[in-house]
Amino acid sequence: MKLTLKLVFAVIALIVVILGTDAYFSVQRESDFLRKELERKAYRIGNAMKELVADAWRHQGPEIALSLIQAANERERLTIIRWVWLDETREDRFSPKVPSDRLKKVPHGEPFAMLYRSPEGNSLLLTYVNVNVGKRPGALELSEPLTVVNDFVRTSIYHKIILVATVVAGILGVMLILGIWLVGWPLTRLTDKARRVGAGDLSGPIELKSRDELSELAVTLNQMCDRLAVSQQQAQQEAEARIATIEQLRHADRLRTVGQLASGVAHELGTPLNVVTGRASLITSGRLPPEAIVESAGIIKSQAERMAGIIRKLLDFSRTGTSHRVLVDLPMIVRETVQILESLSRKHGVALIVVDTPTDDEKPMSACVDAGQIQQVLTNLIVNAIQATPSGGRVTIGVSREQIQPPADKGTTMGEYFCLSVEDTGQGIAEDVRDRLFEPFVTTKEVGQGTGLGLSIAYGIVRDHSGWIDVQSEIGRGSRFRVYLPEGNQACQGES
Repeated sequence: MKLTLKLVFAVIALIVVILGTDAYFSVQRESDFLRKELERKAYRIGNAMKELVADAWRHQGPEIALSLIQAANERERLTIIRWVWLDETREDRFSPKVPSDRLKKVPHGEPFAMLYRSPEGNSLLLTYVNVNVGKRPGALELSEPLTVVNDFVRTSIYHKIILVATVVAGILGVMLILGIWLVGWPLTRLTDKARRVGAGDLSGPIELKSRDELSELAVTLNQMCDRLAVSQQQAQQEAEARIATIEQLRHADRLRTVGQLASGVAHELGTPLNVVTGRASLITSGRLPPEAIVESAGIIKSQAERMAGIIRKLLDFSRTGTSHRVLVDLPMIVRETVQILESLSRKHGVALIVVDTPTDDEKPMSACVDAGQIQQVLTNLIVNAIQATPSGGRVTIGVSREQIQPPADKGTTMGEYFCLSVEDTGQGIAEDVRDRLFEPFVTTKEVGQGTGLGLSIAYGIVRDHSGWIDVQSEIGRGSRFRVYLPEGNQACQGES
């Protein structure tokens, strides 16, 4: 509608300018023509009168000549005729209204006409015609009021205004109707369709029957929406397939880690199983008093609960599922992960050390994360550290809060981040490998000990949590992996 009004007002402004200009020049041309007609009329009257006046002046005297002029004035209502002396400088009845210096050519027979405004403010057309009555130069002064010309100009201007107003009103009405019908209404529908497309609604094709550029735009918009709908569906399917593939890879990585932990778990289960078997044998022998039987049953129960706990942790770690982020205590995840990996570390002769960082009670180390995925990241890093550390070495795990500048792709302002660090005393990582460490299938382990997917999966999990992993390593002095996670507590709706 706004575009229609702009077009209408632009066309109307152009029409008003054209008609106004034409009216101005037309009125000016007609008023000039009418003024010239008045001059010609005055010349004809003056030429007709001068011979009569001159003849009467010479043969009958000035009085008779002046009476002829008076008689002519009585017959002519508009034109007033006066006798004037062209050389008269005094103010009397025969002095001309125009200064005598402007009438120098009149005695030589040239008529003279000019516009004159009287002291009363009336516009007059003065015409001077020479009359030869002797030595003294005389002339007839014909004075015609320009009221006729002024009335004609006013009437012409009034008619032109009415014409312009009529044309503008007609064009305004026609253009408004056509503009709303041909432009405004189609543009409104196209705008509504564009807003719905911007909001994600690709349904409801728009149909215009105007067979013009706007209808072609509507067809193009409908085709674009159809293609976008197909692309959106394909993108959704690809995203779902990608998420499913990522979850499968992560689950496969967890199962691989579970396989590495199996031998350690078997050793963990061996001791309580021996205790249970021995106590059960004592009970079945029948040689124990009732108090000893109760004691042995209690020991069997506690050992069974211990084994159930070990198996439950392993099952929880290997379980697959969709991502669900809740507010989780990061030190608790570190402790649970270390408990799962203690058997593997003992098997390799590597000590796992958890460093507790003191924190303010008002700022607990709780982050909005998927606990299973972050535990998988820690497990991958700790398992790699254990395998890279020779027997007798140690792996240090810690949680802290740091004020740090994030990488360029994560932001540009300093902020507080949680840092999960895993540091080993192994042989370190070569620089050429360190630059490609998070690429799939890149590994420093021997054949059969790793797939090269663990760190790439960990990197993907941390990136999904809007964080990043920093690596520091020197050959012969070990490696240090630091996982940075944003706080983001306010955006998390769940609870740990």
